[in-house]
Amino acid sequence: MDEGLDLPAGGRAWDRTLALRAADGVRLRGALWEGGGRGLVLLLQGRTEFLERCALPAAELVERGFSVASVDWRGQGLSDRLIDEPLKGHVARFTDYHLDLAALVAHPAVADQPEPVLMLGHSMGGAIGLGAVLRGRLAPRAAIVSAPMFGIKLSRGMRLASRVTLGAARLARRLERWQPFAPANQPVDKPYVFNGFADNLLTGDRAVFDWNAAALRRQPAYQVAMPTLSWLHQAFAEIAWLGRQGPPGCPGLCLFGSQEAVIDPAAVRVGAARMGLELAEIEGGRHEVLIEAEPMRARAWAAVDGFLAGQGL
Repeated sequence: MDEGLDLPAGGRAWDRTLALRAADGVRLRGALWEGGGRGLVLLLQGRTEFLERCALPAAELVERGFSVASVDWRGQGLSDRLIDEPLKGHVARFTDYHLDLAALVAHPAVADQPEPVLMLGHSMGGAIGLGAVLRGRLAPRAAIVSAPMFGIKLSRGMRLASRVTLGAARLARRLERWQPFAPANQPVDKPYVFNGFADNLLTGDRAVFDWNAAALRRQPAYQVAMPTLSWLHQAFAEIAWLGRQGPPGCPGLCLFGSQEAVIDPAAVRVGAARMGLELAEIEGGRHEVLIEAEPMRARAWAAVDGFLAGQGL
């Protein structure tokens, strides 16, 4: 494991750090947790996340006998940042993330893991993973998504303003650098996790939240702030594309919390039904149900266990 950053309590250190390079030359940091032969889980992070935050769900999966592989997406974690203002979350095309996923899957240490291959994607990672499956770029035996990015929760005014701003930015050809909005009482160059536990939308687990905030303060290189308009434009386009797709061709489970306030819950319900995904709503859960406070976390993992058992996995 990389030196210099502790893991959250209960998190498991990975066994191998993977130096990856995507087909377009972007350098990526990956990780592999060795399991007990039950199969491989591709653990796909959300926006702004980094490998150390995967240590908690990876621990749960390794305990269940799975190996786990994950990657810092381009533009976040310790993978290459794509513009000269590294705090800005940016991507030129949303499907570029599929290049990162392909580099992870192709690494010999990952490719040598036993089958079956499962996909577990959170938030943006859920959209990336399902997008890859639906385009025939990934063929897992089953797909599990947590609060998948089927719709971003915005007020009507914010949605209208974003469309107007995107249109103006496209005309000015300034999508790469412009940032549309900053959360209240926060500079655009700081992650919103710094707003404090009481106002956070991610988890009710105070220890996890405090670790995350402290880790970002200790290691500024892990920070990602608001996305560029390019990222927002690409994300809206991918959300619209996913909204036109049917079942992914493999069994699927969709988890989300009853207090979800980052992703649009209505869009999650509609998208899960359209794709034929089993839906498990975790009462009391916020955005990150797999690292929630108890008993929500236990309910989420119980839903995962039940789904896998039902699929003979």
